Amino acid sequence: MAGIAFAALAWLLPASPGHAGGGPENVFLLVNLNSQASKTVANHYIHLRNIPASNVFYLEQDENQAVIASKDFKSQILIPAFKEMDKRGISGQIDYLIYSCGFPWKVDFFAEFPDEKYNKAYQPRGSLTGSTYLWAFAREKRKEIFSFSTNNYCLPKPTTANPKSDPSTTRAFRGTYRWLPDGNRSDRLGIPYLLSTALGVSYGSGNSAEEIVEYLRTAKGADGTRPSGTVYYMKHSGPRSLPRHNLYPQAVRDLKKAGVNALVIEGKFPKGKQDIAGLTVGVTAFNISNSKCRILPGALCDNLTSFGGVFEKNSQTPLTEFLVSGAAGACGTVIEPLSLPHKFPTPFLHVHYARGCSMAEAFYQSIFAPFQQMIVGDPLCQPWAYFPEVSVTGIPAGKFTKGTINLVPSSVTKKGRNVSVYELFVDGIRRKRCRPGGMFQLDTTTLADGFHELRVIGIDNTPIETQGRWIANIEVNNQGEAIQLFLENRQQLADTKLLTLRVASGQEKDVLLLHNGRELGVVPIGAAGSKVVRISTKSLGSGPIALQARAKGEKGTLSAPLRFELPAMSSKEIAR
Repeated sequence: MAGIAFAALAWLLPASPGHAGGGPENVFLLVNLNSQASKTVANHYIHLRNIPASNVFYLEQDENQAVIASKDFKSQILIPAFKEMDKRGISGQIDYLIYSCGFPWKVDFFAEFPDEKYNKAYQPRGSLTGSTYLWAFAREKRKEIFSFSTNNYCLPKPTTANPKSDPSTTRAFRGTYRWLPDGNRSDRLGIPYLLSTALGVSYGSGNSAEEIVEYLRTAKGADGTRPSGTVYYMKHSGPRSLPRHNLYPQAVRDLKKAGVNALVIEGKFPKGKQDIAGLTVGVTAFNISNSKCRILPGALCDNLTSFGGVFEKNSQTPLTEFLVSGAAGACGTVIEPLSLPHKFPTPFLHVHYARGCSMAEAFYQSIFAPFQQMIVGDPLCQPWAYFPEVSVTGIPAGKFTKGTINLVPSSVTKKGRNVSVYELFVDGIRRKRCRPGGMFQLDTTTLADGFHELRVIGIDNTPIETQGRWIANIEVNNQGEAIQLFLENRQQLADTKLLTLRVASGQEKDVLLLHNGRELGVVPIGAAGSKVVRISTKSLGSGPIALQARAKGEKGTLSAPLRFELPAMSSKEIAR
């Protein structure tokens, strides 16, 4: 990409070995505290995907705001997110910066470049997800963010200078990887990116929280199922097909080699197809129900049109129609993109997906200029992946864990694949790596007494670096300290606006009450040893809830997670 200084951008994200993309430990989820829908969708997604509390960040936005100025996007969202990742010590493990619903979906950069000359093809208005993926450009105020070849993760077509380039080649993504203009990786130079999607859009013609939760649940259930449906490419003579349908034949061949059926069909939208496992179309308006088609769980749908990512009143069908019909992901542009192929995914979108990539990986390695594209759905969905089955020995028998323990990982993989590296995460934070045959030595005296979560991730040796995971909880007891957290009105949750919680502790220390790592308040225990507190259910959102108590201090004792389900609130209750 002409004009950008790669070395100048290199300092933005510290280079470190990257081996752990594609899982919940690599997601940083942003939630809007001002939106009940955002909190509710986040609660469900955290539960569905086992997102660690360390990887959830709450901030405040106006959920009724469609457009955010770029300066506010950076100061209110992007920079706080990066600072928080640094503060928590997880920057080097994050590959996905994703949003719940309830956020602005368009970012306006016009005020930052008032003297720039614009035309219809070159516009300073992009999507929330595209601007986040291109964070290095946004943060450094680089006008190249509007240009047509910003995404070096997407391999270019072969040229005289780079004859071996093949845009159908599938590769893993890591937030610590850097990419050069020829599509190759570099350890020092090049541009870093972060995969970004919105779990849903609740604004305007978007979806309700209930609809978003339902398609996220469907997407999670599709993982590893290898759907037996068909990927359909719709071909016609209009400008919404011509820019990319010359690549359809190669994409179909590659899909069939991957064991996935694919067809090119003349027309603008399929009719009567009950097995849509993927869809590439170009049509302004459609109705899936009227077409008598069925979208299979895990499907990724791509429509080349002008306003598929616009959620205000317009004459074109928004991408959310695909999602509410069962797709795991769908994309669309937030302003007029013209029929410029760089601004839309190539047909290899479905090829990367069928080879086992996550939805977000498949999307971003198939589009050269994602700035104007809004991509919505479950970024971690992997219908065609083969996941390593990871097991671990070394957890001591009995209730408590103390001293040093030795965790020995092993795995079972599909024939022809092997795990190349294991990673140990403690409470969501990556601690150590080891090779097959090795072990993790964990000194629990470095941890606070109380409950901790251990994860061992196995990453296979394929170009996609697919992950499997083992998760367990331990109760550390080196100092004899403990905290307990009780929900006293569990039977009245359907009718109450307040939770009645009891915190019990043997220490005369103040206790923090936490929801997905967010501090809800401080509980002064004192000499009594316990205290009852009440918190508003509205502050949590509905769905699966996990609360935890932690004594204040550098190594504050941790309670067991308190888990329960809050019923959905009515619109009248939310308004009050």
